[in-house]
This record gives sequence, structure tokens and C-alpha cells, in this order.
Amino acid sequence: MGPIGSGKSSLVRELVTNFIRQGCSLLYYCIDDPADIVKLGLEDHHIAVDKIEQEGRLEFVDMFSLGAQKLAESLPKMDPSEILEETLKFQDLLSYGRSFALKPGMGPKIIVMDSITPFFLLTEARKVFQYVQVMRFATRIARAVTIAILHTEVVDESLENATANLADGVIEMKKRTGEILLKGGTMKVLRIGRNPIMSRGYFYQITQQGIVFSNSPVI
Repeated sequence: MGPIGSGKSSLVRELVTNFIRQGCSLLYYCIDDPADIVKLGLEDHHIAVDKIEQEGRLEFVDMFSLGAQKLAESLPKMDPSEILEETLKFQDLLSYGRSFALKPGMGPKIIVMDSITPFFLLTEARKVFQYVQVMRFATRIARAVTIAILHTEVVDESLENATANLADGVIEMKKRTGEILLKGGTMKVLRIGRNPIMSRGYFYQITQQGIVFSNSPVI
């Protein structure tokens, strides 16, 4: 979790690259960007996306394009106040991911949601609790690891806390301020499992080759 532009998607795509190289099967929900942009990002890490898709180890759910298509269909006939709820529905995540979750004999499974923020923009805290809990149930059923990105400073703080408190692990990324030419910031592991851990954080820099971390923790 972290503010927009802090490098969360860059970190996730590096993790995805490593998961694929280790033989994991991966379902990637493309929510903030269309799937073709995400694929280009993975290809920049020398991942043969088309080949691995054909092998059945990599699947994309292009929620961005599906939302754009729904918007185009609903715009002429729906009230503007109803359009956002129609284009982004949490149950669509479950519907499109069902076959992946129930597919047998795939080895280790990874599910990526980049990002869940749009689904929470008009949602009250109790619904967020329901959504995150359902995501945890679905992850358990699929015997998978789910990585979800949340943009902070966009949704209400109570929703951020609800999501973070229910997650099994939390990484926080804060972008550097005052630096125009250098993209980066500080990353902290806030929790692994149900207990918080002490973490002073590490500086990171976003480069064309990926994210580079400092060897020494922040003092």
C-alpha cells in the first residue's frame, strides 16, 4: 500500500517475474491499466508472455477494458450516478477468477490485483471488511497467494485501516518528496502474519532496470 506513483505496480511486476521464473501459475487482474500495458511491463523483464500464456501458467483478467466496454454500453442509457457502480463490481473479480481458482494440478498459484482501490472508492467500511474477507476465503479455496495493491490518500483512512488489518501481510511504500529527477522512496514491512514487526524501512529507487533497494535500513 502507498500513494499513487510510489512504485507499487513496479514492485509487483518484479515479484510476478520471479514467481513465473520459479514455475508458479499466475492470475493477473489488470484494473488500473489495460492488459496490453501490463504485458509490455512484464516483457521489459524478459518474460515471454505469449509463450507462458499458451502454457496455461499465466492468465490476465482485463478489468480495465471490461470496465471501458461497460461504460460505453451504459453511457447512453444510464443515469450518471449509476455508471460507476455498473462498470466496477467486486463480484466480477470472483466471477472471472473462478476457473483459475478451481483449476487442479497447477502447482503454486499467485493472484495479483492491481489495484483494488477503484472498488473501494464508493464503498463503506463494513463492505470493505466483507470484500477483503471474501478475498481471503477465495485465496484459501484456490490454495493461492493473493497480492493486492491499495492506493492510500485516495480512499477514506478507515477503509485503509480495514484493509490493512485484515491482510495477512502489509508492505508500505512512501515516495520520496522534493526529488524531481529521481523516482523512489522508502519501503517498510509493517506486518507478516497476524503480528506487527519492527521495520525501519529501506530506501528504493525506480530505474529502467527495475527497483533498486539500499543495503542499509533507514536510521
